[in-house]
Amino acid sequence: MRAVPKPLSIYLLEGTNSFATAYYFNYLLFLLRDRHGFGDFQNLTLGAVHGLLFMGSAWLGGRIGQKLGYVMALRLGFAGMAASMALGWAFPGLFVQMIAFAGWTITMCFTWPNLEALASAGQPSDKLARRVGIYNVVWAGTAAFGYLMGGWMVAQLGTGSLYWFPLTIHALQAVATFLWPSGPTFEAPKPSHAAVDRDVPLVRPAYFQKLAWVANPLSYMAINTLLVMVPGISTRLGLSTPETGTLMSLWYFTRTGAFAVLWLWGGWHYRFSWFAWGYALLIGSFGCLMVSSSIPLLIAAQCAFGWATALLYFSSLYYSMDGSETHGVHGGIHEALVGIGIGGGPAISVAATWLSGNSTAPAWAVTSLLGLGGAMLAHWRWRARTA
Repeated sequence: MRAVPKPLSIYLLEGTNSFATAYYFNYLLFLLRDRHGFGDFQNLTLGAVHGLLFMGSAWLGGRIGQKLGYVMALRLGFAGMAASMALGWAFPGLFVQMIAFAGWTITMCFTWPNLEALASAGQPSDKLARRVGIYNVVWAGTAAFGYLMGGWMVAQLGTGSLYWFPLTIHALQAVATFLWPSGPTFEAPKPSHAAVDRDVPLVRPAYFQKLAWVANPLSYMAINTLLVMVPGISTRLGLSTPETGTLMSLWYFTRTGAFAVLWLWGGWHYRFSWFAWGYALLIGSFGCLMVSSSIPLLIAAQCAFGWATALLYFSSLYYSMDGSETHGVHGGIHEALVGIGIGGGPAISVAATWLSGNSTAPAWAVTSLLGLGGAMLAHWRWRARTA
């Protein structure tokens, strides 16, 4: 069996991947608005297709990594993303842009499950939380800077930088993986959960995994509905692209800070009260972000939204990996569930807008779905306590 690459090199590739993907995806939406006349409805449709491709590709990417090796899957992913960026840069027409975007989405899904698997591989449960915590802080922090700096980069470097900058990053990433050992990766056995959470009276990993695997896609429904509608929010508030990047990056940074707290303090592990409060905070903050035209309220809602999405994502990834012997497969499942949320929120918003003809339909449709999801989670909790 081959050794796992050193953690620092894993986090370096993870961080550069997060920065480049946050820059391209979020500011492509502004480019489509300005160059091709996309509004909320078109951006929501694009988000729905993105999520559909993400869901199937992440599931496949995790299994390919488990079979061929995590590093080999990363090489395929980074090379495919670089090729997609080159295609989009060379041909600015809308049809080719959609082809490049689809290719980028599919091959990106070969990277995230396997980066997660490499960060977790060979770690016993008492060390896994630390690895997952660092992993989350790295990708969230670099995504935050990608969003914050993206508006300025487009303004100063031109729209071509949406392609040549990620192209350069992904090409270098692909080259870097050839410095890593490839092939099967050693998976260490895990100690019992009781040894990890002695202060918890009854630890039920499978039960909490089920809760998190449902809540995290619902969280991503809110996240990606918000993201694809930011260009419309920008227009409504009269903000420039750099100003929008500055304002709407706040929840990214709050999420990063929350990841750091959740990493350093493990008292939330397998505690339903923390999970429930995080989910309730998600519902309220999302509703405010979607309908408010008050910048102070947007700032406050972003702080709450960042904390809620961090807790639900960390729960999903930690509960997926804790007790797992096949990190590639479970990383793929985790990312595939993220894909359900990425596509589900925009898809429901498109349907609600089409049926109602109301521009506020995405807000009430997704908020209502989040409420139904919360009721389902509470029912599962009640059944588990009475079983």
